Amino acid sequence: MSESPDDPGAIPEFDLHSVFAGQEQVLRGELETGKQAGHPGVQGDGTEDLWIDLLNKRLPRRYAVSKAIVVDSAGGRSHQIDAVIHDRQYSPQLWEHGGHHYVPAESVYAAFEIKPEINRNYVLYAAKKIASVRGLTRTSTSFAWASGTHQGRDDFSPLGGLLGGGAGWVDGLGARFTTALSDAVEPGRLDLGCALGVASFEVSDRERPGVVETSDSSVALVSFLLTLLRRLKDLGTAPAIDYAAYATWVGLGPRSR
Repeated sequence: MSESPDDPGAIPEFDLHSVFAGQEQVLRGELETGKQAGHPGVQGDGTEDLWIDLLNKRLPRRYAVSKAIVVDSAGGRSHQIDAVIHDRQYSPQLWEHGGHHYVPAESVYAAFEIKPEINRNYVLYAAKKIASVRGLTRTSTSFAWASGTHQGRDDFSPLGGLLGGGAGWVDGLGARFTTALSDAVEPGRLDLGCALGVASFEVSDRERPGVVETSDSSVALVSFLLTLLRRLKDLGTAPAIDYAAYATWVGLGPRSR
């Protein structure tokens, strides 16, 4: 029966669970199709692009998600990272080449590795990549705003995570997964991630990397996204970059008379 102008009827509930369950099925299907590419490099690039596109669509516009190499004011650089969540609003992109971005360390909120599945080897591999980001120098300086000058904020450690199309263990993200997480020691600890169709995971206490919270398999993707949004909110805004430090690195410091 059609609605009358005077009685539009009951407003249906918005079922967030169903929306993201459907999206997870689509993503899993696309990842499975990507396996037919054959060449590991082509398959890997396609998988990374799917996750990056998903995150760029779901995160607030203040964030950007890119394949990136992270650099600092001392000339340091990270390994190539599959997906870096970095500041879009206040921080520059230093360079882009061939789809890979070079972003300043201060702008980075999170670094993720993206793999076909989550297993022990990939956990430890991701930890090395994440450690290369956390080991960089991050400056913080004061900046002007409407009420005066705001002092530089205390720095934070970027989040680190692992995303996969499934899990390599029969028990999913169970005991052997938590053992692998415990072996990924600082500065390469993993904070959160998702194995599609299996579970999302979060380590709340960095001092206890083996204590892991996991979701039900039916809400793996939505649970991961909501956890990521909460963890990003808790980090606050990226520190103001000390551009003078970068200028010194490239030889643009004050000239002596």
